[in-house]
Amino acid sequence: MTAQTYDELLEAGRDPRKDRLAAGFVTSLVAMSTGISPREIAARTRARADAARARQIAMYLTHVAFAWPMARVAAAFGRDRTTASHACHRIEDLRDDAAFDARLTEMEACLRQAPADAWAPA
Repeated sequence: MTAQTYDELLEAGRDPRKDRLAAGFVTSLVAMSTGISPREIAARTRARADAARARQIAMYLTHVAFAWPMARVAAAFGRDRTTASHACHRIEDLRDDAAFDARLTEMEACLRQAPADAWAPA
C-alpha cells in the first residue's frame, strides 16, 4: 500500500490498520477451522494448495460477513483486487459441496455474531 493510498483511506474515514486487524481476526478463525497456521495463511509467497485455499476462504468470509468491496478486502490482505475477486469466485463455486458449505456457514455465523470491535486491541 502506498503512502498516497493510505492517506486517501484515512481521508475517507477508514483506517487501514483496523481493516488489517479485521482480516487477521478472520484469518485466525479460518486457521482454527482448517488447522493451518495464521502465519501460513497470511504468507506473501506462493503457498501450498491447502494454505492458499484457507487464504481464499478468509478473503471470501471477509467480503461476505463484513460486506466489504473487493478493493477493501484486497487491501486488508495485502493483495490485488483481482486476487480477492478470484478467491471469492473460487470459494463460491466450492459451496456446491454440502459439507464445505456447512463449514463456511458456521464460520460466517461466528463472524456475524462477533462484536464489531472483537478484533481491536484491548
